[in-house]
Amino acid sequence: MVCLSFVLFSCSTEDPISSTVTFYPDMTFNGDRITVLTEGETFTDPGIISTAGGVELEVVTTGAEDVDTNTPGVYDIFYSSTNSDGFSSELRRTIIVLSAAPSTVDLSGAFTRNGFVNNVVRVSDRVYTSDNAGGVSTTDSANIPNLISFTFYNIDDVRIYAPYQENTSQTGINVETNIGTIISPNNFTWVLYASGFYGTAVRNFVR
Repeated sequence: MVCLSFVLFSCSTEDPISSTVTFYPDMTFNGDRITVLTEGETFTDPGIISTAGGVELEVVTTGAEDVDTNTPGVYDIFYSSTNSDGFSSELRRTIIVLSAAPSTVDLSGAFTRNGFVNNVVRVSDRVYTSDNAGGVSTTDSANIPNLISFTFYNIDDVRIYAPYQENTSQTGINVETNIGTIISPNNFTWVLYASGFYGTAVRNFVR
């Protein structure tokens, strides 16, 4: 009886367990996350859609006013959205404006870093692919799953840039570069923002 009374008493005085559900902002691009333009072309920000639990949320946009399609370069637009519980999310759109002048620099060919080859293929004027963007050994079995292959752009014969790209290696490395430098037609540099496997060293490639 004592035990039973205790149980009944305990149950009657317990605070009820309360819980709440929050829906985080679900943000979706209108159009492409990466937009590549030629100098002089027009750009209209298509914006994004943000919802939480089926309810549309307000979106705050910054950077759109700074996009100058008459000036070659890289521009970012940021979108942020906050739900009713104060939880926020952010997306970034990148606009790459390439010089309208025909490129005088051809970066195609085999470049080396510390003796390790990075093959660069010209896709079109100012657009290239790289099959070993980190410039690491291609014979070391530990490196092979982490070899980065991506697309990059010659902005104006002085600057190069690879926008954020996902799953660029067998191990699924996501990567972006800084705005790198074309030192000469036979020499360029960039920094990879990828995994800890690569770090943030300046990577110098020479033909």
